[in-house]
Amino acid sequence: MVDLVLHPGHSKCGSTTIQDFLYANREIFKKRGVFLPDLNFNFPCHDEYNFTFTHTSRDYFAQVQSGSISIDELSKKLDDLIKSAKELGCRRVIISAENLINGIASKNTKAIHQLFADRFNNIRIVYYVRRQDSLMQAAWQQWGHKDGLNLDAYIEKMSKTRFADFYFISEQLKKYYPKAKFKVFPMARDYFIDNNLLIDFCSRALIDKTNLNFNIDVSNTGISSALCDSLAKIYDIYETKHDQNVKNTLINAAPNSASLLTKKYKNDLSDESKIKLFEKFETSNVKLHKSFFPTLPFEVMSLRCEENDSDQELLLLKRKIEKLEDLNSIQMDMILQLLKKGN
Repeated sequence: MVDLVLHPGHSKCGSTTIQDFLYANREIFKKRGVFLPDLNFNFPCHDEYNFTFTHTSRDYFAQVQSGSISIDELSKKLDDLIKSAKELGCRRVIISAENLINGIASKNTKAIHQLFADRFNNIRIVYYVRRQDSLMQAAWQQWGHKDGLNLDAYIEKMSKTRFADFYFISEQLKKYYPKAKFKVFPMARDYFIDNNLLIDFCSRALIDKTNLNFNIDVSNTGISSALCDSLAKIYDIYETKHDQNVKNTLINAAPNSASLLTKKYKNDLSDESKIKLFEKFETSNVKLHKSFFPTLPFEVMSLRCEENDSDQELLLLKRKIEKLEDLNSIQMDMILQLLKKGN
């Protein structure tokens, strides 16, 4: 049988960077007998296999989850791979797709995992998590503001789902893969092996790091919350929540404002949102910490609110002024670019 490294990922937890790393090294992996599926979950044993598009099969899995592709088709593809593995020199498969934790308890997502658990031999699962306050903000900057929601409204909405309940998701994965080696680790650079996400991933997945290209840029960075605050008010400019055209237009229109376009600000979450996240996830985070990374300080996942600062209102005002100044600078950059083109 063939071994499996499964990276079920999680949105805004370094998944795209890991996938870009795997894609960049796909030739080396294949020579070592480590296969990656292409976009449509095809392998070299399939006539439709396209090595150029060897990347995450996220969209394919989404179609299986929605029912537009039958679970039987996925099952046949896995059977074809296992049957021809020895002839192809395939000893291991790496699968990475963050939507494999979407609707983790749903019928079709469960069926996907049960197929993996049944078809593969030794299985290692590497799953990165992130403190919910920074997770929610990053997700809002990526998708939430495109629905016209401000940050507080997005947190209110997403706190009612299992999107950020890492302990629940981890327990479901353990249930689906009772014999797997299961690694859960927080997105905390200071605790990564060699302070590097990609090296950390390889180490936890037991991937040989020799001659691999680790020079991969951090992927999928969201635009600043200052811009998102404004864009949420005119969200009809987005075709879908995955629309990247607005971001690309801003980058092209303000080439001297790269640091401002992606700038991170402190104290973006209101006290109400911090309390909501604490009440929703702190107990779950305690269980997650105890079960999977007890040697790390709990602060890496703790949502405990600090005492209200007597100068909180002043800090919030300063932040708003800072954002307005940054927006003004970006707009000035755009005006100057237009004037240059006009001349």
